[in-house]
Amino acid sequence: MTRFLSLLLAIRHEILIMYYATISDWMTTIIPPMLMAIGTFYMRVFGSIATYNDEPLEINQITSVEEDRINKPFRPIPSGLITVNGARYRLVAISIIFPIIAYIFGGLSLVFLCFLYQAWVIFNEALKLSKNAFYKNLFSAFSACIQLVSCHYIIIGTKLSIFELLNSELGMFMLGIFFFAMTTAHVQDFRDQKGDKFIGRKTFPLLIGDNICRWFTILMLIISLLVICHISNNFLRVIIEKKFEGGDNDGLALHEFSIIELILIVLNAASCLDMIDSMKGKREFVVVL
Repeated sequence: MTRFLSLLLAIRHEILIMYYATISDWMTTIIPPMLMAIGTFYMRVFGSIATYNDEPLEINQITSVEEDRINKPFRPIPSGLITVNGARYRLVAISIIFPIIAYIFGGLSLVFLCFLYQAWVIFNEALKLSKNAFYKNLFSAFSACIQLVSCHYIIIGTKLSIFELLNSELGMFMLGIFFFAMTTAHVQDFRDQKGDKFIGRKTFPLLIGDNICRWFTILMLIISLLVICHISNNFLRVIIEKKFEGGDNDGLALHEFSIIELILIVLNAASCLDMIDSMKGKREFVVVL
């Protein structure tokens, strides 16, 4: 009984660590990949697990302790919930589990994408590229592309070919997502300006000014929505129509497609309005997208 209680306490401790390590990034780096994962799950059961997105958060928090003491003191390391060494042990565990799960659900091709993602994370942290505003957004944009390719491979199950992928309908959609991430990923930097300035990180809000950056982001959110909707209607809808033509779906897939577009429009509008409201009220912007 004592061992069982100890096990429950250990599990509770790890859940708390995971919660405090990720809570401030749910809207920007947790929920978007999970939405892609849910879509993959809908098309192919359990495949989405291979797109797990916790490793970069662990590395980021190990290398950003001083920044977190100012911006996010509730995180596991600055709050004293775990030590830096404890975070490193968990990072090693995640780095091992990640490719194993990828192999189970996607084979060697998905393992390759997994290692590519891990290499991209390590490259970004080793060279401290996150201190540069452009490269910080580039990291998010390229990461999103890797996750999209992973989801595509899990759903379709074909051999991965970079040239075929870039010339396909998904390739066009990836360009839209890449543009969206490159021009708006800095929304998470509005709330972190104090800590970023302290450690010398050059983010867009600090470089061009808070209000100017917010208006620029609103413009890019609107343009990105138009680009993604255009690409979706002219490329992705073609895939859906072909995939379910003559099937038992009864046309529901196209209705689901329209519902997703409507949700994107609502979320985009909410993000823009909330950003405008945050400028008027001088409060922290809450990322909706």
